[in-house]
Amino acid sequence: MEATTLISEGPDEPAVIGEGLRERKKRQTRELIAAAAMGLFVGRGFDEVTIAEIARAADVSEKTISNYFPAKEDLVFGRGGDRRAALVEAIRDRAPGESIVGPFRRATGDFLDRVEHDPVESIVAIPRLVARSVALHNHLSLAWEEEAAVLAPAIAAAAGEDADELLPAVVARTLAWTHRLAFRAAFRRLLDGEDQTAVAADLRRQADRAYDRLEVGLADFGRAGAAGGPGGRSADRGGLRLAEPVPAEHGPVDRQAGEDS
Repeated sequence: MEATTLISEGPDEPAVIGEGLRERKKRQTRELIAAAAMGLFVGRGFDEVTIAEIARAADVSEKTISNYFPAKEDLVFGRGGDRRAALVEAIRDRAPGESIVGPFRRATGDFLDRVEHDPVESIVAIPRLVARSVALHNHLSLAWEEEAAVLAPAIAAAAGEDADELLPAVVARTLAWTHRLAFRAAFRRLLDGEDQTAVAADLRRQADRAYDRLEVGLADFGRAGAAGGPGGRSADRGGLRLAEPVPAEHGPVDRQAGEDS
């Protein structure tokens, strides 16, 4: 949340191996609409652009847009559901013995690879839009709660916990926000003009420190359930052990947002 997603990627979607002609045309139409919308949003701002203008730019009807993107905000955050689904799959299909931290650590690492190598604008375009739109900011806040509602049951299943227990929800939010803080820090620093390679290297170090500390407390949480094995709740509530508080690497952020989660 890429994310993590997790969240912050551009609107284009990758080709799907083995897709049929109908599916390919639908994907291409979706990409066309999303690209036209983002071009208008970047040039004028999200709130100033209407669905009718997007329809004209994409040469489709307004109804076609609503069929692919039920809400205007979905034109910005349309891939968030796919990324959440991929993270849930990664949690479920972890390698034997891997902790619940692993999928989130990898998501952050993948994002920081993009920070190092991708064009800066592809990373900051959506966060910049969100920072300038109350509607997008509010939608993103709701999306974060939806993400937690999806991740918590997946983590509960991996750890052999009851889905309505507090612990899996706490773990889900802690890990998701670790990724999100790395994203926010990258966004701020790239906008300040820092070198991409230096930003990525420093945030990899900081993210590894955070995830290493979380591994201490979550070392056995869900490990028995990796790769489809039984979760097995242990006597200490899924193996959760108290650790020292994770040092805060970042101060408060005022309306920093933009991860497409």
